[in-house]
Amino acid sequence: MGITENTLQKLRMANLGLKILLVTVVCSSLLIAVEFLGLKTIYQPEVFLPIHTNIEFFCVFVALSTFTVTWYSYLNNCSYYSYFIGLGLLAVGFIDLFHFYSYEGMPHIFTRACANKATLYHLLGRLIMAVTFLVSVLLYKKKTCFIGRFRCYMLAVTLTIVGFVFTIVTWNPDLYPVMFIKGQGLTQPKVLTEYFIIAILLAAVFGYLRLYKKHMDGYLQFIIITLIILVFSELCFTSYQSLYDTVNLLGHLFRFASYVLIYVAIFLNNVKRPYLELVSAREELARANTVLEEKVRERTRDLQEANEKLTWAASHDSLTGAINRMEFSNRFKKLVENPREQAVHCVVAIDFDSFKKINDTYGHAVGDECLKTFVRAAREVLRPADSVARFGGDEFMLLLPNTPREGARVAGEKLRSHLVKIADPPFTTSMGIAEWPKDGRKEKELLNRADKALYLAKEKGKNRVE
Repeated sequence: MGITENTLQKLRMANLGLKILLVTVVCSSLLIAVEFLGLKTIYQPEVFLPIHTNIEFFCVFVALSTFTVTWYSYLNNCSYYSYFIGLGLLAVGFIDLFHFYSYEGMPHIFTRACANKATLYHLLGRLIMAVTFLVSVLLYKKKTCFIGRFRCYMLAVTLTIVGFVFTIVTWNPDLYPVMFIKGQGLTQPKVLTEYFIIAILLAAVFGYLRLYKKHMDGYLQFIIITLIILVFSELCFTSYQSLYDTVNLLGHLFRFASYVLIYVAIFLNNVKRPYLELVSAREELARANTVLEEKVRERTRDLQEANEKLTWAASHDSLTGAINRMEFSNRFKKLVENPREQAVHCVVAIDFDSFKKINDTYGHAVGDECLKTFVRAAREVLRPADSVARFGGDEFMLLLPNTPREGARVAGEKLRSHLVKIADPPFTTSMGIAEWPKDGRKEKELLNRADKALYLAKEKGKNRVE
C-alpha cells in the first residue's frame, strides 16, 4: 500500500520540525552557555578584530555573490522572488561593508570609526535583511519578466538607498540616537530595534512555514533554518556589554552560519535546480528522441513494406502470384536488349484445356485453385531465372532465358507431367513455343508466333507442347 500525499506531507513537516528543534536547541545551548555559565569573555582588539574582519568579509562576499547569481539567473528563470532577495542582499552587503570599516579599532575612512556608527550600520543592515525576507514570502513562485530596463532601474533604486544610508550615517551623526555607550553597553533604542528586527524575522519564519506546508519545496527548509539562526544572532546583539566580548562574537558566528545557508539556498534554487531540471529535460528529450526514432523506424518499415506490396501488386497477379503482362514485357525487354553472344530465348504460351468446364462443374473457387496450382507447379519445375506470367483468365506465358526450342519443349513436358500428379481436380494444358530471335525479334511478333503454336496444339488434340 503506497504512502498517501497527506501522509507524505505530514512526514515532511515532521522532518522540518525536527531540524528546527535541533537548530533551536544548539543555538540556545550556545547562547545560554556564554551568557549564564560564565563563558563570557572580553577579547583584546587584536584578537577580536581579525575574526570580525574575516566574518564580515565573508558575509559581504556571500551577499554580493548571491546578488550576482540572481542577476544572471533571472534572465533564464524570470524569478522575481529570487531577484528581490538578491537586491536586498546587495544592499545588506554594502551596508555590512560600511559597518566593517566603521568598527572601533579600524582605520578612519571619511569620518572617525566608532562603535555607535558601526552599530547603526549593523542595525540598518539587519533591518533591511529582515524586511527583505518578510516581503519575499509574498513573492514566492511569482515570475515576472521585466520589460526593457526595468530590472536595471530596480538595481539603481537599491544602490540609491544604499547611498542614502551611507550619507546619513557617515556625515549626519546627530540625526540618529546613540546606540552604544562605551563602558556601559547597549542603549534602549538599540535593544528595542533588535527586538523589532527579531519580530520581523519570526513573522518571516511563520510565512515560510506556510509556504513549505503548501509547496513542500526543500529549498524553503534552508531559508527557514537561516531565519531561525538569524533570530539567535539578533538575540546575541541585544545583550553584549563590550564590542569585543564573547556574546558579540557568538552573534557574528551565527551570522556566518546563516550566510552559508543563504548562499546554499540561493545556489540550489537558481543554479543547481535549473541545472538538474535541464539534465532531467535532456534525459527526457533523449528518451522521447529514442521513442521517436523507434516510431520513425517502425513507420519506415511500414512504408517499405507498403511500397514493396504496392510494387509487387503493380507487377504481379493478385490471385496466383504470377507476374502480370506489364512485368513480363519489362523482363523480356531487359533480356533481349543485352543478349549474350549466340544466346536464344523462348516464350511458351499456355492455355488450360476446357477451363470453362471446370468452372461450370466445380465452381469458380475451384477454378481459381486450379490456376494457383498451375503457377505453383510451374515454379516447382522451372528454373529460378524463368518467369511465369498470367496474361488473363486461364492464359499464361513462360519466359525462358538462354533456352533453345528443344529445351523449352523439355520444360513444357516436365510441367505437363507434374500437373498430372498434383492437379485436383485433374486438368490439362496446351502449350505453344516461340524462339527468339528465330521466330521474331520483337515481343509482339514472338507472342503471336507462340499463340499460333498453341492453337496448333489445341487442333492436334490438346494436352501437348508444340
